[in-house]
Amino acid sequence: MQQDEQTADIVVVGGGMVGLSCAIALKDRGQDVVLCDPGEARARTSYGNAGVVSRGSIFPMASPALWGKLPAYLRNADPGLRLRHLHLLRVMPWAVHFLASARTSAWRRAADALAPLTNAAYPEHRRLADRAGVPHLLRECGWVKLYRTDTAFAGAALEREILTQHGVPFEILDGPAVQALEPALIRPFARAMLLPETGAVGDPGGLVEAAERLFAGLGGRSLRTTVSRLEPRSEGWRVVHPGGTVRARQVVLATGAAAHELSRPLGYRFAFAAERGYHRHYALHPDSPVLTRPIYDTGAASILSPMGEGRVRVLSGVEVADRHAEPDDRQIEAAAREAAGTVRLGPPLDNRPWLGSRPSTPDGLPVIGPAPRHPGLIFAFGHGHIGLSTGPITGQLVADLATGRMPAVPVAPFAPGRLLGWPW
Repeated sequence: MQQDEQTADIVVVGGGMVGLSCAIALKDRGQDVVLCDPGEARARTSYGNAGVVSRGSIFPMASPALWGKLPAYLRNADPGLRLRHLHLLRVMPWAVHFLASARTSAWRRAADALAPLTNAAYPEHRRLADRAGVPHLLRECGWVKLYRTDTAFAGAALEREILTQHGVPFEILDGPAVQALEPALIRPFARAMLLPETGAVGDPGGLVEAAERLFAGLGGRSLRTTVSRLEPRSEGWRVVHPGGTVRARQVVLATGAAAHELSRPLGYRFAFAAERGYHRHYALHPDSPVLTRPIYDTGAASILSPMGEGRVRVLSGVEVADRHAEPDDRQIEAAAREAAGTVRLGPPLDNRPWLGSRPSTPDGLPVIGPAPRHPGLIFAFGHGHIGLSTGPITGQLVADLATGRMPAVPVAPFAPGRLLGWPW
């Protein structure tokens, strides 16, 4: 069969929010861009996001509080983390360095690095939604972290201290004020923290699809395909896919949790794991007030996020397992039971829960920057829980790097080399 060969200035591999944002920003800089992605909307991690775009999303999962919870985590007795014990050996090197990052000093350094990125997240999202013709999908409504007890609230004092240090505004509410803010709540909460400078995406999958249409409207080319391998050439890169090849001067690798499948054959063995997460949509009870903003119930380690038309997306905590492992619905089922005690839920609207894999680095920082040993290859993955949120600003940074400009946000803390050289 005849193999197709195309040429481009740059190929972006990966069509989630990060990859699409890179492709759009590069088109804006006058580049001829080919985007490679299978095009399966539900398979993208961006599709399943909580839709929270917040200045306050500056904290990695490896927090100092992890040590007190570790015994419960290991027994799968805490809703925030579920371990597939048979898969632990595969992620053990990542886990060792993840635990080493669970220190106050490392948490503070990560917040220092992430704050400039998250500060720029909402303005770039606003610009993207407006350009894509879907301004209604993004609302600046704030989001709320809920604490069931005063003890739990006191345990988050370090988080509030760091938020204050970085100028992230928040308001502390007592029990009656929490109920007044969100009348849909039926569970009593002792305290809450409202982060007002937060946007909510009412349909993450719809926003990604609108970004695809924007890219096409700018003259971008999309190949609905997986990429088999990346081959460096003297004149640039040869991107190989089942239907042929694309030759380009540069490549952006933005495939999230699957990034190692293309980076490892080039000799890059990153400290990397997949944090799997589940969600399921529920109708609100007809007699319930609407939920006006995303809420994080810290006692259940789960998020409830309104998704329009009376739908609520219930999102589970993290499951650490092989990316290709069969689903285990116990964590999302537990989250749904807790959610039904927090707001009045109606029946599920999905036949079964959705499952996706977030790319996780031990220090909680994304990988954004040039490949150390291969000119013309730029990495843009590892965003963990904030890939949707920081996708548009990441696209601007990658476009800066690809066109020789000074990035608008410092990218040195995200350099790929920091995660290389470990025994994987």
